[in-house]
Amino acid sequence: MNKFLGYAITAIGAIGFALTFQSLRDTIKLTLPSAISELYLTISSLVVLAIGLFIIVKSDSPSSKQPEEIPIYEGQGKHRKLVGIQRVGKK
Repeated sequence: MNKFLGYAITAIGAIGFALTFQSLRDTIKLTLPSAISELYLTISSLVVLAIGLFIIVKSDSPSSKQPEEIPIYEGQGKHRKLVGIQRVGKK
């Protein structure tokens, strides 16, 4: 997954969560539509924030990245020699 997408979704969730505070809305002179309650805005912004953080963490996980090259050895222990390298995937 794209890390930039995760940061963008996290920022949207953080802005939405910040708008749940009445003092911030008074400072920037913003009023919420009557159809949106503070509870729904809080819950939805926290869900969006969690999804963004999940995408960021998932894009950083080392298990999702495969090595580009795998060494091939012959022999065992101290007597093994590198005989080749197998390429995995495209560069």
